[in-house]
Amino acid sequence: MLLPAGPLTRALLLLVLILLVLSTHRRLRWGRTATFFVAVVAFNLAAPGGRILLEVGAFPVTEGALRVGLTKAFSLTSLLLLSKVGVRRDLELPGRLGRLLTLTLAYVRYLLEADAKLLARDPVGRLDGLLLEARRSVGTSRPTAAAARSTAAGITILAALLTLHWAAAIVAS
Repeated sequence: MLLPAGPLTRALLLLVLILLVLSTHRRLRWGRTATFFVAVVAFNLAAPGGRILLEVGAFPVTEGALRVGLTKAFSLTSLLLLSKVGVRRDLELPGRLGRLLTLTLAYVRYLLEADAKLLARDPVGRLDGLLLEARRSVGTSRPTAAAARSTAAGITILAALLTLHWAAAIVAS
């Protein structure tokens, strides 16, 4: 997600994330996801640039705006799906860094489940209280066992994914 890549690379990444979401049996709201995607593209078409592909009334659809819009839409939708996979109760990542990331995601999940309406009055005090509640709740539900070391298979898979992404970014540019 961090490397510069064109719409094709981002589309492939989005496809992989859709498959990942479906394989984890998470509910994917197709209508909301498609609406989000189309809205991102549409908002980016408001800043025309490059060759005009077609005109809808007095509104030009340009190649540059469409390319930027698609790239951003694929990226933002991918991040949305990545959060759907990453922010869940049964996620346990290996290693010390994985344990820290798992704990951070547990805090995020706790805050996302909180009632946002309660933050309207005294937002700083309420957020402080929520963070203290999250610390007590998440801190007690997490095992304090030593972090598991990363396995050779896990390192190999991670290295392969990073290599694949770098290769796709280089080919796309």
